[in-house]
Amino acid sequence: METNKSKYKNFCDQNELPVYFNSWWLDVTAGAENWDVVLFIKSREVFGVLPFYKKKKWGFSMVLIPLLTQHLGPWLRYPIGQKSSSKLAFEKEAFQNLIDQLPNNNLSVINFHHSITNTLPFIWKGFKSNVRYTYLLENLKLTHDELLENLSSNTRKNIKKAEKTINVIENNKVEILFELCELTFERQGLNNPYSLDLLSNLFHKSLENRCGKLLMAKDRDGNIHAAMFLVWNKKTVYYLVGGSNPKYRNSEAMTMLIWKAIEFGSSMAYEFDFEGTMIESIERFIRGFGTVQKPYFQMTKVRPAFLRPIFESRYNIN
Repeated sequence: METNKSKYKNFCDQNELPVYFNSWWLDVTAGAENWDVVLFIKSREVFGVLPFYKKKKWGFSMVLIPLLTQHLGPWLRYPIGQKSSSKLAFEKEAFQNLIDQLPNNNLSVINFHHSITNTLPFIWKGFKSNVRYTYLLENLKLTHDELLENLSSNTRKNIKKAEKTINVIENNKVEILFELCELTFERQGLNNPYSLDLLSNLFHKSLENRCGKLLMAKDRDGNIHAAMFLVWNKKTVYYLVGGSNPKYRNSEAMTMLIWKAIEFGSSMAYEFDFEGTMIESIERFIRGFGTVQKPYFQMTKVRPAFLRPIFESRYNIN
């Protein structure tokens, strides 16, 4: 007998979904027993899915976004030839059907993909909407010179500076990436949310699925200045996680690393997703690569409502 998860896997195999929606991704980031999916089915065909990560803590039941997962929410397969009004009616039916199948939780957090803009069915079901941002290079199929020309003058200058001392290599030593992430978060006064086991398991699973790469920037003496973990599908290359050694901050190794990642991505996909930020200094750095700003919606629901201040502070929701 087919389960929801097996039907979901078939849906993912037959449609091009973001990399975060893959069953193997959720098995690693959420745990195989800690995620589930609801389906919108018409005429025995799956037209919509909503995978979710289940968590229980302090006696509360929650639906959250797993670590290292930018978005996880509804995804639809639209019937061919729909008019605009029919599409909106279809979205309302599909989204409300999916919402009604979700378990009753004290907290639900759902991050839409930036391509999904119709939040009304969720708002009508009691969700609150908050806007966040990611940054995209929308056309990786430009020529090398065109991609370079789209960079800010300061970014081009920093790449030229890094080229004098830095080489970018592939390296499968995830522990080096983890150490650099530790240094990066320490410099920011933050705790590293990613364990070595999580990064390692996700990296090796992405290698199995031929959609992951670890790039590192090193100098002539063999010192690693920065590292970056990329994942991708046929449409999008994602800058998943990166770290750098503050000791070599002036080498512009991360600028060089991102540029090489863009060059690599241009042979694999159509767009490069920097995964966004709400931090002003990071936004300025990312903007230098010729990105466009893409808003996406975070939908939240708290029951009972008096718990919202607790969850807002703990889970960074509004």
